[in-house]
Amino acid sequence: MRLELVTIGDELLLGFTIDTNAAFLARTLSEIGFEIAWRTTVGDEPDRIVQAVRNALDRTGAVITTGGLGPTADDRTRPAIAQLFGRELRMDDALMERIKARFQRYGYSSMPASNSVQAMVPEGATVLENPNGSAPGLWIEDERGRWVAMLPGVPHEMRSMATDVIVPMLTRRYSPNGAVVLSRTVRTTGIGESALAELLGEDGHDTVEGLPLAFLPGWEGVDLRLTAHDLPRQQAVAALDRAEAKLRSHADRYVYGLDGANLAAVVLDACRGRGWHIATAESCTGGMLGERITAIPGSSDVYVGGVVA
Repeated sequence: MRLELVTIGDELLLGFTIDTNAAFLARTLSEIGFEIAWRTTVGDEPDRIVQAVRNALDRTGAVITTGGLGPTADDRTRPAIAQLFGRELRMDDALMERIKARFQRYGYSSMPASNSVQAMVPEGATVLENPNGSAPGLWIEDERGRWVAMLPGVPHEMRSMATDVIVPMLTRRYSPNGAVVLSRTVRTTGIGESALAELLGEDGHDTVEGLPLAFLPGWEGVDLRLTAHDLPRQQAVAALDRAEAKLRSHADRYVYGLDGANLAAVVLDACRGRGWHIATAESCTGGMLGERITAIPGSSDVYVGGVVA
């Protein structure tokens, strides 16, 4: 099943806010077998929201938006998508009472008048409960079965709703055959991207054991990301195991871990296993090395201190 994501907000286009919502949704949905075919970011202009969502519906018929559901004048997703579907906005009295009750639970004597707009629901839309905020999500669908799920832009609210509401809804609706998209990252350090590609030889080209390979250089080293598409989970894990083993057969001396492995934690564990201790002496780094080490819980049994000179 192919989906599209539309993240909404001027702050995203201007670069003041990093779009972590799209990344979270892409990871979460791919893990249950849904493909993110397109990602679009658009500002708060209603016409542009309509155009972006219309284009996404024409391509896949399945769209998730984030942002623009708040109570202020720049929150325009709800009326824009209602306009796109040709639906009127109607006050949902039960939803209004829930929003008022939320403010009362948090000690407010009354709800700000501006929040009443969050109880305006497009005709025929389904309200998606948001347990962590006043902006409910919305699901709207047309006669052709094309749909848009609108989620709030606040990251912790969006993540909770994606996990607890959207994933179960999509799983029930489409029941993927257990197919998943799984990735595994082999983390290396001490070798540059081009030298690593040369070391891997033919296995450093586009695929390893039939799985796509991506080189992701960073300041700590080069990550090698393998991805298994459209396979049952057990088969995907087995394919990743084979591809990882092939990479390690060439470059194991440079590999320090997988996925979210922290290089400082790996060093601490290696020293701990040998009964070694670490001290640091820094100048222009200003204590950054010591900070990296002490950020790891339990580091004090290995790290004895440092000097910044």
